[in-house]
Amino acid sequence: MDRRDLVNPAHTVAQITDLHFGGPAAAAARVDLVLDHLMAMEPMPDLLLVTGDIADHGLPAEYDQARAALARWPGPMLVGIGNHDVRDAFTRGLLGREPVSGERLDQVLDLPHARFLMLDSLISAPAGERIDPGEITEATLAWLGERLAEDARPTYVCLHHPPVEIGVSLMDPVMLRAPRRLEATLREHSHHAGTLVGHAHTQAVSTFAGKPLLIGGGVASTVPLGAEPLALVWEQAPPSFAVHLLGEHGHLITHWRSL
Repeated sequence: MDRRDLVNPAHTVAQITDLHFGGPAAAAARVDLVLDHLMAMEPMPDLLLVTGDIADHGLPAEYDQARAALARWPGPMLVGIGNHDVRDAFTRGLLGREPVSGERLDQVLDLPHARFLMLDSLISAPAGERIDPGEITEATLAWLGERLAEDARPTYVCLHHPPVEIGVSLMDPVMLRAPRRLEATLREHSHHAGTLVGHAHTQAVSTFAGKPLLIGGGVASTVPLGAEPLALVWEQAPPSFAVHLLGEHGHLITHWRSL
């Protein structure tokens, strides 16, 4: 480890997740609170990473509201899709284009000293329904392998669904299905520096494929441990998010905040 990475990170990345526009009454105000805090940082983070569940019901009006809120961010931004999102409406509302039939919304964003690969883990459902667990298709795995092979910079793989259980009874049944295929792909590339996810509505850390697995918290609400004397979904909890300090050589430090 180069200790200079600890003092002068190559990049600072703000991760917000589970915004749920159209869900809890205070969702939009909580997003604004977090963005106000991040935009007051000096210097501001180099990237805003949003790891899914932008909308609560996947409705066009919810994406209109989300787009207006996120448009305040003046720098690079990478927005992924979650289980509450609807792929076609997400594509129109946040990516600004017409959807392509069968398309997976896998995305790449490059910074000078790091690369971010956002994977689409949404399982499509009939209109008006939702499938909460996630999956990585063979097409996405192939795309991931190609992107990892083409660039040796430290690479952070991002998706909505955590690929491990985290001891939260409400969330563990709806994590990523068949995570071993993803793990095998990541272990083939030593410059994979960590995996950044959302979905679980809790600030947590684990490991996956031998590297850090970081869950960004939840802006809209928090899901506590079953043993805690709190509501199953704790909407009164302060909005939370993560700030990742990235070293030039792949060193990673994460700070969680609740406002």
